[in-house]
Amino acid sequence: MKGIKKLAFGTDHAASEIRNSVIKYLQDIGYDVEDLGFCGHTSCDYPDYAVKVAEMVACKKAHRGILICGTGIGMCIAANKVHGVIAAVCWDEDTAKLAAQHNGANILCLGSRVATVSEVCHRIKTFLETSFEERHIERITKIKQIEKRQCQ
Repeated sequence: MKGIKKLAFGTDHAASEIRNSVIKYLQDIGYDVEDLGFCGHTSCDYPDYAVKVAEMVACKKAHRGILICGTGIGMCIAANKVHGVIAAVCWDEDTAKLAAQHNGANILCLGSRVATVSEVCHRIKTFLETSFEERHIERITKIKQIEKRQCQ
């Protein structure tokens, strides 16, 4: 990795048990983590944190984003509503790699209730170390065209 890359990071209450371990792991492997919350144990609304991360990534204030809720699904749905975001829920290292490599995902969504801390960290590392393959650019361009049509 060239230089320190900034990551936007957000969770909801379902990830309260693992969030600090994941942040420490990311810092230990050389990332500057912008923690956008949630750091409590009471219930919260995951869209609030998904949008904060998604907007930071969409505005290029962060290289990529990481979102963790119970399953990753809710965060992914909310993040994908932000123009310029391609968020993906990944359930193993292969899907994390392919989300970055083939789909150009800029936000990884994971579930704290469906993976161990170790599994979450391995998926994140794989996602962050995988580059987009330009041979897939036509498909991503089509997705961006759909997004533009919907936003007019």
